[in-house]
Amino acid sequence: MKFPAIKYNQSNYRLVSTVLPFNLINRLSKTLIYGKDEGGYQREQDQKHFLNIKKYIETNDFIFPNSIILAIDEVKFQEIVSYDHDNKSLVYLNFEKINDIVFRVVDGQHRLLGIQNAILKDELLEELQLQISIILTPANKRSIEMEIFSNINSKAKRLKTDLIELAKYDYRIIENKVGKDELNQHIAINTAFYLNENFTSSNVWQNAIKIDIHGEHKIGIIGVKAFSEAISGIIASYLNKDSNKISSLDVSNDLIIYSRNTAKELSEFIIKAWQIVYKKWNNTFLDPHKIIDIDNQYKSIIYNPSFYIQKTLGCKSINYILHDLLKQKFGNKFNQEVLLEFEKIIFESKLNDSDWLLGKTLSGISSESGFNKVSRIIKNEEDFIRKE
Repeated sequence: MKFPAIKYNQSNYRLVSTVLPFNLINRLSKTLIYGKDEGGYQREQDQKHFLNIKKYIETNDFIFPNSIILAIDEVKFQEIVSYDHDNKSLVYLNFEKINDIVFRVVDGQHRLLGIQNAILKDELLEELQLQISIILTPANKRSIEMEIFSNINSKAKRLKTDLIELAKYDYRIIENKVGKDELNQHIAINTAFYLNENFTSSNVWQNAIKIDIHGEHKIGIIGVKAFSEAISGIIASYLNKDSNKISSLDVSNDLIIYSRNTAKELSEFIIKAWQIVYKKWNNTFLDPHKIIDIDNQYKSIIYNPSFYIQKTLGCKSINYILHDLLKQKFGNKFNQEVLLEFEKIIFESKLNDSDWLLGKTLSGISSESGFNKVSRIIKNEEDFIRKE
């Protein structure tokens, strides 16, 4: 069976609009999950969300007027399309010889899962007609899909899109826009993500880094750019340690896997280091408690916005100390000896909890030279005037 469709352009995007039955969409499409599927950039579907859609369908008074948005590689699209010679915009889609996944779900995955679950009670939903918009993706340009997904979810729905920021770096590697010399920033944003998502009680950085591109999210104390800069030296030490290993990586997927594994290891190292900071200046942190974020979900936080310690000032000055130790004293070795030396420096510091308060001793410092000065103050290498 051929399905008529309209082919058209919007801005720089090539699109196709059609109507397809659910069973066909479900058979030929897949939602790519970050860290699970190659090229994935979405979170696992939220069970509560798609079960609510299932309940809505079961009312028998439902409607889905908005398009399910799918994406397909242009090369694959040519296998299923035929053209109307009298109308250049009219095309026909034929899936009779297609038995594998050809579409990636960009938007509408929860609706599809809701329908899939509702079919258990009503098999007629297999033939449910759904409006479909298909993005035609040029070769090696799948990042186009993420731009569209990001625009939909950050502007229209105001949903969390932090994984988009993370996945964009993976796609820059896949599309040969990132090489071995640019791994630092890629690992930095991966590390920030793992720290944000690690909800163990020992991790003071959980939900503390603002990765989402939508700037109105209430959760977080430091932006991902500032955080990435704060740990770039630590990452550089790690990359120097692994220079021979990195030079042997010859395909993009190797770089992506290496970046993720490195980020996981670095996040664990940073968690341990900042547990030392937490023990020294305990009152500058909150006891873990939950607040409601923009999506009305409870999030656990430990950062205290009344103190500089996890803002750019504290984050950079403290992490710079860690980097100096790694580079100058321990030859880029990430081991317990580094943490013991770091602990000695932190616990011997003359700064107290109240010095980190907004408007107190460290107020007014906002430059790189200032952050380095705070590092020296922490190490008792420079005097300071306490503001009571």
